[in-house]
Amino acid sequence: MTLTDISREAGVGAATVSRALGDHPDVSAATRERVREVAQRLGYRPSVTARALRSGGYQTISAIVPDAEWGWWEPVVRAAFEAAAEAGYQLMVHPVAGAKGGVIAVIDGLVNVPTEGVIVIGTPDQHAVRQACDRISFPAVAIDDTSRNIRLPTVSPRNRMGARELVQHLLSAGYRKIALGRPPTNGDPRWGEGLFIEERVAGYLDALEEAGISVDEDLIVGSADAWDESRALWPELDALLTSGRRFDALFCIADLMAAPALRTLRAHGLRVPDDVAVAGFDDERAALLLDPQLTTSRQPYRAMGVTAVELLLRAIRGESVPIERHELETELIVRSST
Repeated sequence: MTLTDISREAGVGAATVSRALGDHPDVSAATRERVREVAQRLGYRPSVTARALRSGGYQTISAIVPDAEWGWWEPVVRAAFEAAAEAGYQLMVHPVAGAKGGVIAVIDGLVNVPTEGVIVIGTPDQHAVRQACDRISFPAVAIDDTSRNIRLPTVSPRNRMGARELVQHLLSAGYRKIALGRPPTNGDPRWGEGLFIEERVAGYLDALEEAGISVDEDLIVGSADAWDESRALWPELDALLTSGRRFDALFCIADLMAAPALRTLRAHGLRVPDDVAVAGFDDERAALLLDPQLTTSRQPYRAMGVTAVELLLRAIRGESVPIERHELETELIVRSST
């Protein structure tokens, strides 16, 4: 269906149809209404490409979300969608979803999509993402706290400060033997270079040092399968408790780790928070579904989505956006687990 078809049906010239659909003031209200009625009845849709040529852009940006069951990025995308809309842009979401070639293949495919730039969420390899975006001349922003060496303007939470504040909360509540639950830094491609793990561990150590408490290496508990919240027991934590070692609080560097932690503590007859306090990091949905509900450090999900859109739109408009990390404040959320 074309402007010519509408012109024939409405009994006006094609130029008048174009002006009527574009809200030009030199077309009467009656003509605009008649043209729009005909266009709707005939199923006319304006050409995205033609509109982009007129305006100088598609007014659309993209976000690539990671291929993982861990859906922490959903509130980030929601906030990015709202921020884009306020700026007159649409946001398209592209899940990696097991695509052959992963995130790089998705970026390569954007050359055939009416979009002007991309936000890449949770990428394990910024170098490859940078190369892929350069191939198609796309501006890009990352939401990423896994990469030590960044190649894109990057938005992250302040993981170290968030962990430090959370452990300080435990200390102020009177807990002194505070265990740390952590996965290994490397070994899972979803962790990328594991920066967020190291930063949260560093925040834990900072708080203990400031309080004058020596680090007990035996209370730093590994987890070979940290992201499986369905486990009945946390094997490494179970082994520590079986050995007779005790602690009065446990800080898990991710909320998902707290679920098997609670089950393991209960299996040893320990009550939360009466015998052991438990805290996490992220404030995902899991934090509210656990019993007791979890004290945690909330990632700045909304601010990350909004900031990423702002940086990307600046790049689209031709501004020089430095390749640097924009760290945003976390928020301590105190619930009944402590």
